[in-house]
Amino acid sequence: MSSTDIEKLESGVSEDITYRSVRGRFTNANPPPPPTAALPPPSNGAALGLFSFGASCITLSLYNARASGVTVPNVVVGMALFVGGVSQFTGGIVEFCRRSTFTGSVFCIYGNFWLSYAAVLLPGTGISAAYDGNADMLGDALGIYLVIWTIISFMFWIVALRKTVALVLLLSILIATFTLLSIAQFTGSSAVAQAGGIVGVVTGFGAWYVGLGELLAADPFPPFLLPQGVFKH
Repeated sequence: MSSTDIEKLESGVSEDITYRSVRGRFTNANPPPPPTAALPPPSNGAALGLFSFGASCITLSLYNARASGVTVPNVVVGMALFVGGVSQFTGGIVEFCRRSTFTGSVFCIYGNFWLSYAAVLLPGTGISAAYDGNADMLGDALGIYLVIWTIISFMFWIVALRKTVALVLLLSILIATFTLLSIAQFTGSSAVAQAGGIVGVVTGFGAWYVGLGELLAADPFPPFLLPQGVFKH
């Protein structure tokens, strides 16, 4: 402490003398740490979920529509397990990481739909085999299963009314698909099942349209953008 500081103390001058005495020696002794770089936000998982759903939906619906005369849909199991199931569920987890409750719920629940449907088709699960000799009961059981998914889709449709026109139309066609397939299971009508397959193909292409729109919107330099019809809030 200098003699000038002592004189200031004796004269009653109020000043942070200690800080002034050591400032020159310790100012740069501990430099502040460099600023932490902010982590980039998680990627948009909507495109992954929509493309996965569309691919699985088109594949199964072509069988339901009896394309090329194929009537047994069991070959769709691989697509339902890994594309409609695992891939779409992954897109839902990414959306939850982005704090998007709606899209995260949509992709995770429909991912589980494809996984559960694949379980019905897989012979090793014994689900279909439990109804051997009772085709009517199997049809009613699958009808109830599809009615549940119709109701779930309708609830998502209600929330989508404040999002985009494209999403509302997509869910509307999906509800129509589930409704037709439910009726086909309850009645055993192959014509209704075929109609459900045709509408399901439209649903799948609608999912691809919305997915391509999400993919283009996420690109910093997209060649073009697809109209989605965003509602004004």
